[in-house]
Amino acid sequence: MRCFIKLRYFLFASVLIFSHIKGYATTLDDVKAHNPTSDKTWAEQWFYNIAVPDVGYFKVSFQTYIAPNFSDPIPKAYIHLAFTPINGESVKYDLFLDEVILTHPDDPGKFYYEVPGVLVADDEAIWVNHENFNFSMRWNGEHHHYWHGLNPGQTPFGIIPEIPGVGGRWFLYTVGTPIQYSFHDGTQSLMGEGYAQLDKGWYDKESSAGMAYSMGLSDKLYYMFTGAKLGNSDFEMWAGRYISDEYDLIFYPAFNNLSVKRVIDSCSGFMRIELNKIRYKLVVEAKADINSFYPLEFPSVIIFGGEQRYMKSMQANVNFSLYKKGDLVETVTMPQALLEFSGPLACNDFFE
Repeated sequence: MRCFIKLRYFLFASVLIFSHIKGYATTLDDVKAHNPTSDKTWAEQWFYNIAVPDVGYFKVSFQTYIAPNFSDPIPKAYIHLAFTPINGESVKYDLFLDEVILTHPDDPGKFYYEVPGVLVADDEAIWVNHENFNFSMRWNGEHHHYWHGLNPGQTPFGIIPEIPGVGGRWFLYTVGTPIQYSFHDGTQSLMGEGYAQLDKGWYDKESSAGMAYSMGLSDKLYYMFTGAKLGNSDFEMWAGRYISDEYDLIFYPAFNNLSVKRVIDSCSGFMRIELNKIRYKLVVEAKADINSFYPLEFPSVIIFGGEQRYMKSMQANVNFSLYKKGDLVETVTMPQALLEFSGPLACNDFFE
């Protein structure tokens, strides 16, 4: 009963402040860099997850950050590079660099990120120059933004992240877009076509109290599902997008144990989610070998001084069962996808 009362209060408060926060919603323009809102703790992150069927997954993420130990609050650069072949171990590189350029040389109003000699990203492409990770990617088709309608760049959680005290800003620029790419690591050269998802976050404090996240891209399916604890509350909210050849479904933000049911055993690398709409039910089962996960403490621990460590795998096997009016209408298996856990949803034993 107490939980129900708290839930009613939370929803009522959300409605009351909706009119005051509509102007602060994320949009596609937020892919550009923002001015730091703190001179002590700041992180702005761009995450490119790139899937190449029958080859594997690439991750290129880059950030600006301000840490408490900076003598001058001038943002520096962090770059995370990873490649996980479909049959093989992940390789990853973490680069901390001092200089970062965020102003487009031809149009200050456009998205731009450059670490001279190492990485350049803009609206059309990214280029990475690293002796063991020489990579380029260019958009090669229509973007699948998260929402339909007037604001396709709104965060998957709707207005909830705009509520004061909940946390930082985050949205998906694209759930899946065809790309062309090339990659050379000193021993092998790869090139061809694939798919990419770009999501973006920025915040001056920890953005959630814990989260679970899975995404994948293939010739048959683009998807993203995530659940997060809202700020310091007891509420856990889930949302996601499912795009196959036959179905394009947005699962609206929903609280766990209402229209969402989930089972998480991160120490076994397992997550099962059941999501419900008026006519549809989707069951997602993701499983990754615990040895395929790797830990990440940036920016949560290094910048914000928190204990919300992340465990990430790019080798999850994911099965989807889609029901319409109670009838099974589609099953899809994705042999390689991403699976992540953090905070209390992660496995404590994994980090010991």
